[in-house]
Amino acid sequence: MISPRRRLVAASILLVLEAVAFALLVTESVTDAIAAVGFTCVSLWVHVVLHECGHLVAAKLLRLPVIAVRIAPFTGWRSEVLVRHPAPSATALPLRMVLFYLGGPMANLGTATVLGIATALTSTPLTRLALLGAALVAALLGVVNLIPGKSPRSDGRNLLRWLLAPTATRAALRAGYYQEEVSRTLRTIARGEFDDDRLGDPVRDGNDPRLALAAFQRRWSTGHAQSTADFIADAERLAALARADSTDPMAAAAIGQVLTVQFGLWYLYAAVVNGSPVEHKEVLEISELAQLAFHVQPHMLSARVAVSLAHLLNQRPEHARSLLLDIRPGVDPPDLCSVALLLRAIAECYLGNHADADTLIRAAGGDYQQLTQVVAAIQAADPVPSLFALAPMADT
Repeated sequence: MISPRRRLVAASILLVLEAVAFALLVTESVTDAIAAVGFTCVSLWVHVVLHECGHLVAAKLLRLPVIAVRIAPFTGWRSEVLVRHPAPSATALPLRMVLFYLGGPMANLGTATVLGIATALTSTPLTRLALLGAALVAALLGVVNLIPGKSPRSDGRNLLRWLLAPTATRAALRAGYYQEEVSRTLRTIARGEFDDDRLGDPVRDGNDPRLALAAFQRRWSTGHAQSTADFIADAERLAALARADSTDPMAAAAIGQVLTVQFGLWYLYAAVVNGSPVEHKEVLEISELAQLAFHVQPHMLSARVAVSLAHLLNQRPEHARSLLLDIRPGVDPPDLCSVALLLRAIAECYLGNHADADTLIRAAGGDYQQLTQVVAAIQAADPVPSLFALAPMADT
């Protein structure tokens, strides 16, 4: 079976030969034909550079933070300009993102227009053919990039998202920022726990619970989990390892903390932001995992955060509050302190102590903006949102 890369190379060679044959008919000179086609092929690289420059200039003008610029059209790597999206609440965000994604294709189409005008003003057949070929390549590159593709980095796909569904796209962006905050919390909890050189990839291949946990975290944080179903399946395998009698209690505690924080924070987000309370059986599973951590290290802030999350989801704010009264900002990790303060603020909201919640939000600082907005949403809600869904009553 021929690989896709070999098919692409073969198709490219065939197109070059056809272009040479066409150029030969126009110029009636083998040398001129090869020169014209060579110029057109080289122009492809120039157009790729101009495409990315279009994105880069747009990003700078729109004040979008540039993360990386990669231009490598002939090495197999994708050429791209990566930007960090502004905060989901940023002013005129849909328009700014549309202009950013249009920057590359518009640079190509503008170049094609200039080359087309130059072609009309040129009388030499060889020059006219070379310029026309370069103009066609530029136009083709611009149009192709405007067509929505399957890649999440497709210009056309992102343009459609921001044009047709700006509200949903903002919501997805907000969820992405929230996951970054969840990942920061998990990294703080797991700091120093694992030896990265010993990690395997799939969780299912890990016999050591600690290595299985580390592989799970790495796959999820780097986006290697293939689907939500795979992620849930890996989490269930980890939970089974944590409950196993053969698992070291410290390893079980580490697994319990990570799974409780990962799922607990998302259940909280789903209930408050999306209006989708979690099923009570899921809350009970979260509580079981959190207790594994708490029994081993009851004085650790990470364990108390996990159990307080379980209490909040179980709508026991007074229990969550009692676990988070003793927060030591100068001793415990700063990120974990911020999360603990915000979880306590949620508990105070459910207890009706809004002034205390405001004080805790200020003490947490602004590093966890998405979680802070979750707290603010709870404060503004009347009545406060239910965090777990009650099971339907059986008919009697």
